Amino acid sequence: MDNLNRTSRFLMQATLGVNHATLKQVADTGIEPWLEQQLDSRVKSNNTFEAATRSIWQHFRTRLKSAHGESAINGEGNNPALAYKWYFHMAWWDHTLSSHSDLLRQRVAQALSEILVISDNSSLELDAVGMGSYYDLLYNHAFGDYADLLHDVSLHPCMGVYLSHMNNRKVDPAQHIHPDENYAREVMQLFSIGLYELNPDGRRKTDRQGNAIPTYDNTDIKELARVFTGLKAHSYQYEWPTSFWSSSYNGYKVGFEDGIDKTYKTVPFVNMTKPMVIDEDYHDRGPKRLLNGHIQLPGKQSGKQEIRATIEALVSHPNTAPFIARHLINQLVTSNPSAAYVRAVAAKFGRRGNLKAVVREVLTYPLRNPVSHVEFSAARHEGRQTVQSQKLKSPLLRVTQLLRGFSASNKSGRLWLIGDDIQEMLQQHPLSSPTVFNFYKPDFVPHGPLERRDLVAPEFELLTSATAIAYVNFMYYWFFGDGYPAVSTQINATPGILNVPELDPDRLQKTSRDRIHLDFSHELQLASAGKHDELIDHMSLRLTGQTDLAIKPRIKAAFERYKDTPIWVVQTVAFMLAISPEFTVQEA
Repeated sequence: MDNLNRTSRFLMQATLGVNHATLKQVADTGIEPWLEQQLDSRVKSNNTFEAATRSIWQHFRTRLKSAHGESAINGEGNNPALAYKWYFHMAWWDHTLSSHSDLLRQRVAQALSEILVISDNSSLELDAVGMGSYYDLLYNHAFGDYADLLHDVSLHPCMGVYLSHMNNRKVDPAQHIHPDENYAREVMQLFSIGLYELNPDGRRKTDRQGNAIPTYDNTDIKELARVFTGLKAHSYQYEWPTSFWSSSYNGYKVGFEDGIDKTYKTVPFVNMTKPMVIDEDYHDRGPKRLLNGHIQLPGKQSGKQEIRATIEALVSHPNTAPFIARHLINQLVTSNPSAAYVRAVAAKFGRRGNLKAVVREVLTYPLRNPVSHVEFSAARHEGRQTVQSQKLKSPLLRVTQLLRGFSASNKSGRLWLIGDDIQEMLQQHPLSSPTVFNFYKPDFVPHGPLERRDLVAPEFELLTSATAIAYVNFMYYWFFGDGYPAVSTQINATPGILNVPELDPDRLQKTSRDRIHLDFSHELQLASAGKHDELIDHMSLRLTGQTDLAIKPRIKAAFERYKDTPIWVVQTVAFMLAISPEFTVQEA
């Protein structure tokens, strides 16, 4: 059982959830061999988020046209049939709940999505296919070089729209044009070197007065903004042929001075899957120097050359390794890694950011150092006392672990979760953060014992009185009301709104073939045989990585009056575990 417990806790860090069969398989194979197999796996070229999103979108377009005629998708009296955000939601959930071979890549891609943030809480909600394409970058590069990933992210049109460096132009005093500085700031602050100079172990460097040393200033931002000039969308692309927009423009190259208003040089009027291109006439080709000379560009280079050289230099900056190392440790394992842990992971980063080596170290360091990696700063103030490595699971991670843990499925075979019910109740959904700073800040800590011990707990920023109650209610609705997340394969029946899938969860739950079900077959056998202790241990192993929980008597007491009704017993155990600290807090 110790091996199963250990494997279960490891898989909570390395996956978005596993069922009992996968847990046992990994335990039998061994954690390290399984990890290497996952790291060596190749991406299937025909299994992309972009393709899946496009396919789902086209499914609904075809059904709309069949049911309502051409006017349903051509803009005559309706909104254009754009690729709204829900199609990406559906593709993400379908992949997440259906795939059983790329579990580590899934988890790392999701972690990267909370570092290299874009969000459909913006005009990107109009192009789910573009967002699917962006997610493919995270997924494909999950075990590659961070330099390649950051370069491709910098040129992706979704990032260009989200952080506004699409249509960025060099300085033109006559037209009062100055380069947009938004991406230049965030690519340093959030995606590479961070705000303050760091030691290799992630601790901040200080000056003689003990103050943290900034990594960059406004001059650096202005210089870097000049690098990202001349960028524009690859071509025009629009889905509404009867608008002012002649369909003959689709595929035309975007030009800064092509006579088309700048309003139409962004989403949803341009191609959002092909990398942005550079118009050299609008790229600043002058020399550039920033970050105390760490980046020096001689001038008279193409924009393509400068962007590649700049990204390589940002990734090789001594700050980037510990900065990204800490972020990935926080996402996957613990909110408060020791300096030694950060140093070990950062050492694997290298000049180009070897994510394969970094992910391996993030996940195996705790296995080799079960005590030292949890020696937090509190230990400095409390003798040699240590605390166990923990992190609050994000709402999303809790949901995926529950749905995957009990093999969520439906009769239609289309696990097209719309995600609105999850996002509304729990305030989190992939690629839907409120700002570029993600759903929670990495240094957030609630007032109280954690703050007094100089610890951080980022995910607690999402845990308010409202979301705490909503989560418990959500789980109650799941397990006792059979109200699992809503799947949509239906066209919207609302009069006058014909361009999106059916989105009303209550209405969707009436479509029996699409309704999500969890596989409780083995659990019901145990409950029917009266093996309640074994039942609780069996379910707890998968969700908490522990057996013989201290709360077992309370769980048994909760179903005592209904112990002869197997389904009520199983539902009660699932509910009690889902809301327990043992499940919601991840132990290393």
